[in-house]
Amino acid sequence: MKNIWSTSGRLFLLILLSFSSLVMLLILRFMLAGKLMQGYLLWNLILAIVPALISWAILKHTEYFEQNGWHGAVNIAGFFAWLIFYPNAPYVFTDFIHVINRSNLGYVAAPWLSRLDLLWFDIILNAAFAFVGHFMGLLSMYFMQVSLRKLYGRTVSWVAILPAVVLSGIGIHLGRFSRYNSWDMVFHPIDTFQAILKIFTVPSALLFSLAFSFFIAITYIMFYIVIKPDTAVAHTANSSKSS
Repeated sequence: MKNIWSTSGRLFLLILLSFSSLVMLLILRFMLAGKLMQGYLLWNLILAIVPALISWAILKHTEYFEQNGWHGAVNIAGFFAWLIFYPNAPYVFTDFIHVINRSNLGYVAAPWLSRLDLLWFDIILNAAFAFVGHFMGLLSMYFMQVSLRKLYGRTVSWVAILPAVVLSGIGIHLGRFSRYNSWDMVFHPIDTFQAILKIFTVPSALLFSLAFSFFIAITYIMFYIVIKPDTAVAHTANSSKSS
């Protein structure tokens, strides 16, 4: 299990570095404007990390579940848990609405800084959070696909991931415009399902959802190609045999 543990170390190091760096940007934003009005970015980033932790836990324990004969139920449940929380990762991009509307801009505290300068800083700030959130989402999708591929094969892993990409675009629209969150899928499934059906009747909502789905699909394919999953799966299998 050495390779998975090394992956665990890299994942938590990535989370630590991204969090500390982005918190420093928020502190600088507070110093520039005299108010911290972007706390929602940090909260949304925390939610974006949840699917990465879920998929990492499934990948880490895949062989244990397989050896005990109950990997099917665990992986199916884990996949749906990941799917429910995954839209929180690319959702961070929608926080640009506050920059577009110039809401939460605050006042410039530094005498050498103009409101336009502060606006540019907010663009960079939101872009940094959106990038890290989306990257965490892509990483979680990769972890999820590796575990599915290892148990069920390449075809099944893609059959499961591709619909998840489409549903994620819908989930992002639900979160931004209908104000549903991941827990509503569990505690208010009927209302959430009705909101999903409504998206298909509104052209602008459908366009928004499909555009995000297309963006996620393209960036994940790029991520997938660069990571070289064949090598990663082989290393995971070899390290498991040697342990």
